[in-house]
Amino acid sequence: MLFWINGLLLFSLCMFIISYKVNRTSLIPSFILTFMILLSAGELLHLLYYNYSVVARWLLVLMLLSLLFIILFGVYVLITFLLLNTISVFKKEKRTLANCLTLVLAIAIIGYLISMQFINMEKVQPIIYMLLFWIRGMIFFYFAHITQYMTATVLCSLSRPKKKQNYIIINGAWIKNGRLTPLVAGRVEKAIKFYREQKEKGKPPKLIFSGGKGDDESISEAEAMAAYAKERGIPENDMLLESKSVSTLENMRFSKTIMDEDSKGNPYNAIYATSSYHLLRTGIYARKAGLKICGIGSKTAFYYLPNALLREYIAYIVMHWKINAAFLALGLLSSCVIGILASMAV
Repeated sequence: MLFWINGLLLFSLCMFIISYKVNRTSLIPSFILTFMILLSAGELLHLLYYNYSVVARWLLVLMLLSLLFIILFGVYVLITFLLLNTISVFKKEKRTLANCLTLVLAIAIIGYLISMQFINMEKVQPIIYMLLFWIRGMIFFYFAHITQYMTATVLCSLSRPKKKQNYIIINGAWIKNGRLTPLVAGRVEKAIKFYREQKEKGKPPKLIFSGGKGDDESISEAEAMAAYAKERGIPENDMLLESKSVSTLENMRFSKTIMDEDSKGNPYNAIYATSSYHLLRTGIYARKAGLKICGIGSKTAFYYLPNALLREYIAYIVMHWKINAAFLALGLLSSCVIGILASMAV
């Protein structure tokens, strides 16, 4: 039995490495990694169960108690965390919808738990029962899916590109009164750090500042980032500006055009610099633009991460809205059909 489990683990490890090397912006590596973790946990439980030492027994009890705690109280721990995070965000950030996502999620979970207390599943009509079953199924699916998205984001942040790049694309974001916000400054600082580390070994990469001018911005994001980099000692001949883009996809597409022209048709190496939570989706857009490149992520304040990740996940779902809409519609239609047939059979 253990031989087959170990063989499956080894095979999964190989598949994980291959899929991660081929496309680290895909969720496939995260699914494989999750499978490996669950399989390893199952194997560990199996070994502890058949090991009669005192230490093994205590470890088994602790693991089972931890699992029981998660099942019984995990949702309440999650709600508490979301509410506490909301308070922290409100103290440090503007109370915009984008910064209220943890609060919205907490309210949605609380509302669902309360509403289920007033529904007697044994007395509802079959079609209502199937609709509630569909809702529960979708909640479970998207909860599992968002954990995989977050795992994939973490895997993207583990990228360590070699110091032999020709270009670094820095993704812009909203600037205030012509000056960089801490979030954008963090992205530029990450790129500058890489720039200086590579310069110590040879020729430094060119920094491409990518970001257009919004309606509420006095200058383009690219210009503001370039001015900041100049203050930090980056020479102008190592800077390129892309000041027309208004989205991450355009950041990548327009920057690729600049790199193609600047390199005069010669092959080149490039990476992108953005916030850590934004690495995965930026990588997806890079591939859409024809750039199979990885990124480096600037650190994000912990209190800001939950809202940022939720916002990124929503954007990811919207990016694949056709698939998600079809999936939801098919599930809803199937539930309604089964419910109607069950009602007719009663």
